[in-house]
Amino acid sequence: MSMVLSPVAALLLGILSPIDADQGLAQSPKADVRAMVQQAAFDPTAYFPSPYIRDRSIVRIAYTGDDYGWPVYSIAIAEGCIDGETIPRDDCASRLRARMVRAPADPDTERLRVLGARLVSRVEQTGASSLEEVRQALGEMYLEWVEADLRNCPGAITALARSAEADWVPDAITNPRPEDDMMGLVLHADIVRVEFSQYARLTSYSGWIAEGSPAAWAVSFASTLEPCWEPASVQPPWLRPD
Repeated sequence: MSMVLSPVAALLLGILSPIDADQGLAQSPKADVRAMVQQAAFDPTAYFPSPYIRDRSIVRIAYTGDDYGWPVYSIAIAEGCIDGETIPRDDCASRLRARMVRAPADPDTERLRVLGARLVSRVEQTGASSLEEVRQALGEMYLEWVEADLRNCPGAITALARSAEADWVPDAITNPRPEDDMMGLVLHADIVRVEFSQYARLTSYSGWIAEGSPAAWAVSFASTLEPCWEPASVQPPWLRPD
């Protein structure tokens, strides 16, 4: 959960308050293990490889928890023919498919950031210290690796189109006002990165889940896909040979 405070209150809180439970959990796992977990499993550019280009995705979402960037889930969407399909292009050009990796669920908590922190901690406890060892450890962690057909998922196409309605550039940037200097600060927020790419164009956003932001859109879009996920038909990225 994030908090929005005035600058003065944020400064005092940083000086006087103890570290909360999430941060205590966060201090144990090593940063390099976290980075390797991100690279091996939560990099959405690896979800739709092809023999010709590394990444076939056109939309990428990565949800990370707290300031430490704990990997919670990542989603990629690709269009058209994928995975070396031999179907005539006219028959699959309109396809839109999504794939997701998500940290294992835990009945003891509903806080997404804790799921990511615990996953990294469990990988570290295996003694993994290289990318190959992290890949092997992830094979025993029961991560979710799923996919969905957006054309057959109720509400998915409509929800995807709503991305254009998000505030990709805050008003405080395009029309700054003196009172903006006193706007609240966000502490310990979960961060969502969103990317849309096509040919030589890339639109990206990274930030907390502010109302109307692309991050808020991404969280809502992910919830729309929730009932449509099925086990993925291809190997997960951490088991795929480079």
